[in-house]
Amino acid sequence: MANIILFLWELPQNLLGIAYLLVKAARGSVISRSYERNRLFVKVRHGAVSLGYFVFWSDTGGPVFSLDERNRLHEYGHTLQSRILGPLYLPIVGMPSVSRVMYAHWYYRKHKKEWQGYYRGFPENWADRLGNVKSGAV
Repeated sequence: MANIILFLWELPQNLLGIAYLLVKAARGSVISRSYERNRLFVKVRHGAVSLGYFVFWSDTGGPVFSLDERNRLHEYGHTLQSRILGPLYLPIVGMPSVSRVMYAHWYYRKHKKEWQGYYRGFPENWADRLGNVKSGAV
């Protein structure tokens, strides 16, 4: 019963997570799946996003973002934000996070290097704390 209540509490994120999983699977981008910490961790070829019950992560970065195993913990931190905020997660965390990603892409196009400030600001620094991401530790 508690899992159903939590699923409903995070319903907007969970619906997006189901849709995103279907798209990633249809494109052959899913590398592996595992159930941990009451979440479904889905390793994908590129990118990372947390949508309620679903943790999409990658250790393959590109020119804009250097991703490694810490990304998995970071994305797990976002799922804890989702659990805390419920239906407010997308406007409070999702929109600022997407804005930071867009800025990081703009920064890369302008300066031809990765923006080092991505994880320093809200909501990314909060996700790192919740996910217990240690700087430099994998």
